[in-house]
Amino acid sequence: MGMDEAATGAVAQDSLTESRVEVIVTTDTSAAPNKAGESKLYVMFDAAKPEAGKLYFTEAEWDAFVLGVKDGEFDLDEDGNLPPLPEQQSTSQS
Repeated sequence: MGMDEAATGAVAQDSLTESRVEVIVTTDTSAAPNKAGESKLYVMFDAAKPEAGKLYFTEAEWDAFVLGVKDGEFDLDEDGNLPPLPEQQSTSQS
């Protein structure tokens, strides 16, 4: 895959695993044929485990993901769990 630009990555480490999440921006959509009409794709992968696969985001999908991160949508609670989804909250309050 041709990689046009590299974005900064984050490193997460603990005693059992090591991950290095990286994101690149590319105009080569051949690896994601279902997104072939897009002008560019954001490709997220674990550089420490490249065999684990890649996630491909369109610009709109990436923008929504970034907004979710900024809004705390993926923040973990004090036990290290993701918060319940809104539909799960309404059923647990009933």
